[in-house]
Amino acid sequence: MDKLINESEVNYFLYRIEKNFPSFVAGIITDKHGFPVASKISKKLWILENTLALSAITKKKEFIEDTQLVQIKKDLDKSKNYKLLVLLEKSKEYKSRLKPLKGLIKSQELF
Repeated sequence: MDKLINESEVNYFLYRIEKNFPSFVAGIITDKHGFPVASKISKKLWILENTLALSAITKKKEFIEDTQLVQIKKDLDKSKNYKLLVLLEKSKEYKSRLKPLKGLIKSQELF
């Protein structure tokens, strides 16, 4: 049986990701079918939540074609039922932040 997730815990997880990346624009967690579980989207972003959700689950097709944004996609659980997509403004510093992001994902106990 799947574990029930708490909305405030998921929102806090996205908040921690946002604090890890100063260039954070949006973050979305979806199930493997693209149904949004939680999202945190900047008001300045023009992309809809559904487009972000589809981008989180696709491997080959890109729904977001903005050269100023970097997409980071990660599986949140071992069975790959939950996906995370983080959108960042392009910067030189984002690669050095990936290791803390991986640690943050491994330490979460939501999924």
